[in-house]
This record gives sequence, structure tokens and C-alpha cells, in this order.
Amino acid sequence: MAAAARERMTAAGSSLRTGTPPRRLTAELRRELDLPIVRRVPYRWAFACFVVATACVPLLLAKLWTLAVLATLLGLVVFPAVRWFEHREASWREDVYRTGMETRGRVLDVEPAGSRRKDHLVRVEFLAGEAMVRASVIGCPLARKGLAPDDNVVILYAADRPARCLVVGRSVAELAEIVDAIFED
Repeated sequence: MAAAARERMTAAGSSLRTGTPPRRLTAELRRELDLPIVRRVPYRWAFACFVVATACVPLLLAKLWTLAVLATLLGLVVFPAVRWFEHREASWREDVYRTGMETRGRVLDVEPAGSRRKDHLVRVEFLAGEAMVRASVIGCPLARKGLAPDDNVVILYAADRPARCLVVGRSVAELAEIVDAIFED
């Protein structure tokens, strides 16, 4: 009975995952892949309302209606939206690592980092199913370790949206060729 219900739920597209279990994500892997720890801290609505009211009362008394509306939008719409987008970004990267499909791909381009030295942009191409996917990966830690165009890499991608991907390592076949070339010399 339970197996039939599980099959129906899986066929209906529920979040019940069958097959291989999700990958483990340790603190060392988080550092290596530059994945932040995702903690869902609720937005502090009471504090935000207090700050907005404190800022808006003098503006309303001075009849600065436009500034009062802007302060309200900033505190009650813009800041919560930015927090939501940041959390969504961090959580999808973690989900791609835990449950993503693994494939081999090729690096097309590596753009230099900005001032923080953590935001390299790496463009990759890989096969997802039968379709060729070209994607950009922002903040790839391998780029800081000498990733170059035409390198073969291991990529994890989300099955539903292959453009969401992570570059997790160099391809083992390429490393074997490098070792063979060293021993031939």
C-alpha cells in the first residue's frame, strides 16, 4: 500500500526523491566549493516596522510624503526581497550539490576576479541528457586554483534547470593524461 502511494506521489512530481541518496555536505566540502551555510532566519518584521515608523513619523509631520513612502518601501519591501534572493541563491547551490546530476564538461572561458578575488566567472559547456548546455558559474573556487580554457571538469547540474550548475573538480581523465605526460619526460 505504501509503495503504491509512493509511486503515485513520485509520478505526480512530488519532492519525494527515489534512487541514490543525496550527497553529504561537510564543512570541508563547503569551504572547498565556497558554499555558504544556509540558515533560514526569519525577517524581523516587528523591528522593521518599528524602524520604519520611527523614520516616517517626522517625515509625515514635515509633510514629506514621497520620502515617507520611499522609506516604507525600502524597509518593508526592498530589504526583505534582497534577503529572500540571497537565501534562494545559497539554497539552490546547496541543492545542486546534494542532488544534482554529474557530468563532464569543458571550460570555455575564465574571467578574472573582481576586488574580493572570489567572484571569478567561468563559462562551461556540457551535455545534459542529449542537449548541449552552455552556462556561467559565478564564484568558482577552481578558477582561483588555475582553471584555464579547454580544461575538462566535473560538473553537477540540476536536472530541471541544467543552467544551474557547479564546477566541482577537474576531470580524472585529464589528470591521468597530465601524470602520463610528466612520466614520459
